Amino acid sequence: MNAVERLWRGFQGRDWAAARRQLHPGAQISWPHTGELLGVDEYLTARRRQPGEHIVQVHAITGHAEDHPIAVRATVHSDDGTWHVGGFYDLQVARISGGVELWVAEGRAAIPDWRR
Repeated sequence: MNAVERLWRGFQGRDWAAARRQLHPGAQISWPHTGELLGVDEYLTARRRQPGEHIVQVHAITGHAEDHPIAVRATVHSDDGTWHVGGFYDLQVARISGGVELWVAEGRAAIPDWRR
């Protein structure tokens, strides 16, 4: 099991200490959909403050070698809706050194006219 798998298991169990152990102290996670670049504390606080109870389902994790990026596809069900997540992470010395997560709210995006 790699650091990305352990990170998302920590999220599933709301085990914030376990999630923190998977991140390098200087890791930064980019959320392009909101324009944020989050350090470890900000990232874990944002995840922890997600409203109400939430259920995390990990559908797929690709890549397992430390020298290649690792991707995750997950769904997070919470009091503020269902979110589909694509995460792309870099590992360094068996911990996450950085990453990009894209969060898309289910049912909130309109199908563009050109695709109808």
